[in-house]
Amino acid sequence: MPVLSASVWAMTPRHLLVSLLVVVLLIMAVRPAPAEAFDPTIALAIAGAAAAVVVLIVYLVVANVEGGKRSDAAPPADEPPMLVVYAAPMHAADAP
Repeated sequence: MPVLSASVWAMTPRHLLVSLLVVVLLIMAVRPAPAEAFDPTIALAIAGAAAAVVVLIVYLVVANVEGGKRSDAAPPADEPPMLVVYAAPMHAADAP
């Protein structure tokens, strides 16, 4: 059986601190913190934010579905397509 020197089993202050930290974190993870009161204002804020997210998602889904239908539709036959033309004003200094 090999003989181990005392330096192998010696614990440096850093190892002691790391070991202590690991033990404390494990104890905190196992033992939950005491529960606090749930404020109705916070509950209403969370519910309002959730409702806003749901409305936004529904709006985007409906807009995406409707946008696909509009691009496939033909323009009305009785109205000609609208043409917009913009003519930039010419200044005397810009003329060639």
